[in-house]
Amino acid sequence: MFKISKASEYGILFLAHLAKNQEDQPVKLKNITGKTGLPYKFLSRIVLDLKKAGIVKSKEGVGGGYQLKKKPKEISLCMIIKAVEGEKGLVSCISGQCPMEKKCFHKKIWLKLQKILNQELEKIKLSGLL
Repeated sequence: MFKISKASEYGILFLAHLAKNQEDQPVKLKNITGKTGLPYKFLSRIVLDLKKAGIVKSKEGVGGGYQLKKKPKEISLCMIIKAVEGEKGLVSCISGQCPMEKKCFHKKIWLKLQKILNQELEKIKLSGLL
């Protein structure tokens, strides 16, 4: 069945931690990895994707760290997963990566399932995970 990657799972956990401990001051990545046990190197790459997607912002230097750029109720699971994983689909033909795509007789089914999944993931907000 459909499986969320470790990268998306860690991204969701990171954002939930930021949302739960939302402060006026940025939170250092090391503080979050220390509290959550998430791997620092892996999480630092994931956070770059979240930053590029406009979900988090960072501040350099003393007093620096990460903060949510949007309110938790504005951040959906769909948004997080797309930021971390890109525009992948349930199957490769959805993203145009399948050599059998033109001969595929069940692509319509996969597209329908992908649309339903995206709609449901869009309904689930970060604020609902807290």
